[in-house]
Amino acid sequence: MGVLINGINYSWSSVKFSPFGVPIVGITSITYNRKQKKDNNYGQGDQPVSRAYGNYEYSGSIELYLDEWKAIIAASPNHDPLSIPWFDIPVTYGDTIGSTTTDTLRAVEFLEDPFTGKQGDTKLMVTIPLIIGRIDRL
Repeated sequence: MGVLINGINYSWSSVKFSPFGVPIVGITSITYNRKQKKDNNYGQGDQPVSRAYGNYEYSGSIELYLDEWKAIIAASPNHDPLSIPWFDIPVTYGDTIGSTTTDTLRAVEFLEDPFTGKQGDTKLMVTIPLIIGRIDRL
């Protein structure tokens, strides 16, 4: 268990999401991760003799209100969000005393232009998968 410093944890209310340099307030979720391929190498016997390290891979997605997605589509070249050249997404989060951290998703592109709606929905949301080139954490 960590030491309580100021009594305030990071929370969703402190997250700022700004692709294209414009804050998007209709985002309800962002997911991103980094992984590295790692394999055991085997020689004589049945136990690993060394380990090999491969490429890093990055992935992520955003969930936002349909009207926010439609605004991105409207601003896209030929109204096609899949043709937007790669861009960076700074994701800033902080606490109430002004301490902030920024993760920057680099070389991001949208992978899909989806829509799902069903009877009874009181809000329309879309989840957009992302391809990410690198994640810088500051």
